[in-house]
Amino acid sequence: MTNLPATVDPEDTGPTSMILVRVGGRTVPAKTAPRCRVCQSPHRAQIEAWILEGYTRPTILGYLADLDEGPHGHPTDKSLRHHTNKHIPLGARAQAAILDRRAEQLGEEIEKYGGRVADHLSALDIVVLKGFDALQRGEIQVDAPTLMKAIDLKHKIDSSTDGGVDANVWRDALMEYMRIALGFIPLDKRKELAAALNASPVLSALSKNAQQSHN
Repeated sequence: MTNLPATVDPEDTGPTSMILVRVGGRTVPAKTAPRCRVCQSPHRAQIEAWILEGYTRPTILGYLADLDEGPHGHPTDKSLRHHTNKHIPLGARAQAAILDRRAEQLGEEIEKYGGRVADHLSALDIVVLKGFDALQRGEIQVDAPTLMKAIDLKHKIDSSTDGGVDANVWRDALMEYMRIALGFIPLDKRKELAAALNASPVLSALSKNAQQSHN
């Protein structure tokens, strides 16, 4: 079992789940489908943990290859996806969706993380998700200063879709870039630089768009 991460307990048996409920004096998974390969796997709880820890489906399938199969055989890529979308709680499903989307963005780069989504962008998305959920449940109270900051940020985001904020930011960045660059350009070459900038169709179009946005 050298292919398995340290989180696996090979003694675990039975289709236990990350979410359990008491029914008729028994503890059973909150939702179980009789034909789902993940639901019926003796390693269901570990599979769900891997999903929520950001491991990719190919990585999970590789780990399962060294473990005992369930009554329907090992899960497939399709069954892992179906179980994630249908048989785990909504909050956990949203987190899994964030990790899955980030895995697609990373592509082969994910191998740097050992087949696991573990970077700052996915972490930030999950923090935002959990914060939003807590806000909806009333666990986070919004005071007046926070509300005003949120309104201001919303205004900036809305403005950016019209080119307002983004255009200003890029203009300021370009001005700072030119200020620094001029310090390294000989005086006798600055006129040539100015002429080249004026002749640039790209800069002319950007300048025209900026003027129209202010009119």
